[in-house]
Amino acid sequence: MTASGSADALVIGGGILGCSIAWNLARQGAGRVVLCERGEVGAATTSRAAALVSGVRSDAAQTALALETRRAVAELREELGDDLALHEVGSLHLAASPESERTLEELSGRARKCGEPCEWLTPAEASSRAPWLRTVGVTRVAYLPRDGFIDPYLLAAAYARAARARGVEIRTGVEVLGISIEGGRIRGVTTSAGDLSVPLVFDAAGPWAGLLAAGAGEHLPMAPVRSHYWITAQHGDVPAGSPVVVLPDAAAYARPEVGRLLFGLRESTSIALDPRAVPADLADLRFESDPDGWETLEECAPAFARFFPALEHIPLEHYVSGPSSYTPDGRHVVGRLPSLDGFWVAAGCCGAGIAVSGGVGRALVLAALGLDSPFDLEPFRPDRFGSVDAFEPAWLARCAAGRSRKRSG
Repeated sequence: MTASGSADALVIGGGILGCSIAWNLARQGAGRVVLCERGEVGAATTSRAAALVSGVRSDAAQTALALETRRAVAELREELGDDLALHEVGSLHLAASPESERTLEELSGRARKCGEPCEWLTPAEASSRAPWLRTVGVTRVAYLPRDGFIDPYLLAAAYARAARARGVEIRTGVEVLGISIEGGRIRGVTTSAGDLSVPLVFDAAGPWAGLLAAGAGEHLPMAPVRSHYWITAQHGDVPAGSPVVVLPDAAAYARPEVGRLLFGLRESTSIALDPRAVPADLADLRFESDPDGWETLEECAPAFARFFPALEHIPLEHYVSGPSSYTPDGRHVVGRLPSLDGFWVAAGCCGAGIAVSGGVGRALVLAALGLDSPFDLEPFRPDRFGSVDAFEPAWLARCAAGRSRKRSG
């Protein structure tokens, strides 16, 4: 490889995870850091996220990543002098079945273990905080007051600004085309702007993250799966400051959006894509099956309308869909590819990329630099499924099922 430049670390992808990694590399004094993004920072899947920010996740390892994100947002506020539009409105978790009651008990236990406040409310108290919410049949309600949501584009831009201020070179409009390997180790990359000699590469390219690894003979255990949500017309029962609501018995979540209600639904059979079929510009992406989400609404709306009766007559103003990378077990893909020294992955967000962005960025950088770390990345190992074919239809279906089984926000 004839290099036209060199760096100490390269980040591929300028979405929420890539920008967080770049900022954390700079904070750890990793030398010359370059981030390459073929489009614009935060403009692909990040900007389409519903961007819930919850601290208590499904297990201790994921919870640690999410709680670190909250700390990262506070540090960015201090570093940049911006407020970052974090809406700490809290989250309501409702149970209307014995299974969901057990889920809430587990949620409360995890919150207690990590010192997160969690309150038990009556159904009437829940409705008073979210007036749009109908709670007939609800048996238990847990409230986490520190949860909320954020503008995902602004958060990605904040990570990028803070990284740039610390010396990271952010190259937009530059695509990484291939990687150079020698003796099982990364030596550099080829980009649309020339070759770069670099010993440490972080692949944070979202639904496209697996393509470079596949070119090196390694398949990442994930697939692009459609995530989507709807935004209603203005509604008087969705006041500013009303909480996020998680409805596991309807496989749904909802949050306020400027006087409107944003809600997401998970159909019984989610739609996965071959990673090679995801266009570089998501404006060109159109899902062949149920492209406008009407079949999902037909399937899922009755269960959601049980909690939001206005759904039967309120107009829907916006529909947003895009590919979110899912794994069969609902865990992220974070760590080093064992067969490729110097190649680290941050992908497989499973619909929680915004919520874990600060944690993933810090944890991955500490691991890559061989520094002491409070994070357990073992559950997210890229090789935990053994050898997979990321393009095989049965594998894509397993990843799609990972989304359909999800019941959290």
